[in-house]
Amino acid sequence: MPAGGHIDPNETPEEAARRECKEETNLDVEIIGEEQIDLFVGNPAEGRMLKKPIAMLIEEIPTNPTTGEEAHQHMDFLFIAKPLDETQAVKLSEEESDHLRWYTREEVIALPDTEIFSNVRAYIVRLLERSSP
Repeated sequence: MPAGGHIDPNETPEEAARRECKEETNLDVEIIGEEQIDLFVGNPAEGRMLKKPIAMLIEEIPTNPTTGEEAHQHMDFLFIAKPLDETQAVKLSEEESDHLRWYTREEVIALPDTEIFSNVRAYIVRLLERSSP
């Protein structure tokens, strides 16, 4: 799974994405998003535009008898990010995950269904196809 997590109170989705990336990978990142028309132009005190995610999902999470967690939904906002400092070391947060590594497109496609959710594979492959020369 890519870095991610829950939004904290008073946090925007992109702030949460940056924070979760830092917590899970040690990387300070810039969230990249499609430019939108600024609906607050001329009156920025009213608000500001947010970065547009590449996708928004509702995921059905089943009951987990092991943890006692009831069935529920997760609403996901998927963002693309790039490191602010390409020399910054990637460091696994052991509280968040048990391993961390980069995958090639071919490795993502070859992962068994027990190792990757189908929607995660689909958006990774789609993004890599769009970014290919």
